[in-house]
Amino acid sequence: MTALAALVGAILLVLAAAYLPGYAAVRMLGGSPLLSLALGPALAAAIAGISAIGAALVSIPWSLLPFLLGAALLVAGAYGLRRLGVTLPATVLDGALSPRRAVPGGAAWIGGAVAIALAPIAIQAGRPDAVLERWDTLYHLSALQRIRETGIASSLQVGAVSNTEGDPSFYPAAFHALAALVPGVPTPTLLNATVLALAVTPWILGIALLARTLFAEVAWAPSAAALTAALIPATPLDLWIHLSPIPNLAGFAALPGALAAAAALWTALLPGTAVRPAIAAALAVGVAGAGLGLLHPNVAVTALILLAVLTAVTAAGQWRRRPALVAVPVLALLPVALLSYTPLGSDVTGFNGGLEVSWWLALGEVLLGLLTVWPMALGVVIAVLWWPGLITSFGSSSRRWLAVAWVVIAVIYLDAALDSPLNLSALYYRGQDRISMPLAMLSAVLVVPGLQVWARVLGRRAQDRARRPGPSMVTAVLVIAAVLASLASIPARTDNAAKNLAADYPGRGRFLQADERTLFEQYGPQMDRDGTVLASPFSGAAHLYALQGQDVRLPVAGMAYTDLDRDLIYATEGAATDPADCRLLEENGIAYVYQELRPYNRHKTSDSVNLAGPDLGRVLFQTAHSRMIEIDCDPGDGSYDPV
Repeated sequence: MTALAALVGAILLVLAAAYLPGYAAVRMLGGSPLLSLALGPALAAAIAGISAIGAALVSIPWSLLPFLLGAALLVAGAYGLRRLGVTLPATVLDGALSPRRAVPGGAAWIGGAVAIALAPIAIQAGRPDAVLERWDTLYHLSALQRIRETGIASSLQVGAVSNTEGDPSFYPAAFHALAALVPGVPTPTLLNATVLALAVTPWILGIALLARTLFAEVAWAPSAAALTAALIPATPLDLWIHLSPIPNLAGFAALPGALAAAAALWTALLPGTAVRPAIAAALAVGVAGAGLGLLHPNVAVTALILLAVLTAVTAAGQWRRRPALVAVPVLALLPVALLSYTPLGSDVTGFNGGLEVSWWLALGEVLLGLLTVWPMALGVVIAVLWWPGLITSFGSSSRRWLAVAWVVIAVIYLDAALDSPLNLSALYYRGQDRISMPLAMLSAVLVVPGLQVWARVLGRRAQDRARRPGPSMVTAVLVIAAVLASLASIPARTDNAAKNLAADYPGRGRFLQADERTLFEQYGPQMDRDGTVLASPFSGAAHLYALQGQDVRLPVAGMAYTDLDRDLIYATEGAATDPADCRLLEENGIAYVYQELRPYNRHKTSDSVNLAGPDLGRVLFQTAHSRMIEIDCDPGDGSYDPV
């Protein structure tokens, strides 16, 4: 199997896992095909995340079998509920996504937009198993490799990869569990394939479904929203290249569909809530919410905030007559409050850092669509489209919640950008990068009413269209301008991709240099697979674990060092001349020391491995900036007693 075929095959398998089980469960519960597609990725994450936890508890290695068992249980549960008369109500998502030929060549336009977004990344990557030069990428490569080795994909244990003692710790691992379903594909290729599968399709389709939910009477709304979703800066794909918080971006890609389903179900139930359909809707949305949380808690928090806005704004006029409706937004916000103001969220809320900018720059980012994730001129062009939609949506009772939601997320973004003392963004690590994605999602949908406003301004009224069935000159000019603006974003996208994918980029260091990787591939088969490599976790050697399965003592950046880890690192300084230090390394399985002459990241402790001279042992291979030393503790005088 070629590398490209492996990439494509993995993408297709991950997409099948992401959509088929959830689709079957929702259909079994009486939901429409569109509703099933909307909930599919979030439900798949729930199946994978919960099944992986259960499999680890009963010592079953993670594979397709426990995933299929979890899927079967979900479908069986839906069947049982249906037999009891508990089914989902009819919603606005019943029927087709849009009428045939609502947008001439709509699929081709969307395909072209996806190509504009993907082509620069593919060109800069150059190979299906390219490694992004981000700390987070290294973590997820090593975590995925650990799952494949141990068969444990439980969110309660995956965090063990970040400590050398193997102590289990929580890390949301639904993404990794879905990825690990695919066998026989090299780990870097598998990671890239899973990101592409889960960051592109659910995002674009979900935003199209959200537009279909809110603008069911507008035939072209899903196509316009999908086209915008592919091109708008701050997509999950952009965040992958920018920062690489992979589970986070996969969760935000699944969010639009889950939100579309929640909005459709809420709208169907609000006029007169029937108990059985309400139970079915609550269960479907609840399981989907669990899936979002197992992808990343940040996404579940965002979903709860948006759900609170949706239910509060749409039901506010009925609160006096139906006071019980107040409980819905209150219950949605309760977990957010508990995480924000109690020790439950202390691991996140205690984070101190993030990019702080001036108030006028932060405001400009929001108002002009120049969000912190790869800002580009195209964002301003798209902002010209969604701003009228935002303003007019406040005047629509059925869509006002969308505008309010945009304002709420924008305020959280500003809080993060300013490092505000209000701490509204505390659950997002005070980083506007992650908040950019839901803001981009809402902005993409607001393009639909925005285009309606511009159509009225430009005089394209119904009677004009009746007199002139063909496209007007204004329409032709606008389409050409939109195409040119989209194509003009390619240089910026190419440069953005090069920052973290190209072999070299001025001013940006590299974990894994091209010549290092070549030598790893050449000499790796000669290395003792049981011998441990000791190196800075910020070096290319940390990638050897995911690339070739070589045992590496510190396989991820940001390791939690034990006392033994520090002793081993410091021992490398004198191991060439001090038998006790060399013996310590040997007794703990250290067979290789990898040194950087030009460290990617300065760190007082881990940089100690770079201080020993080459006389520590045999130099296995060397580049202009690094070398691999095979330790030899024998001084040659007959005093050596090997372990």
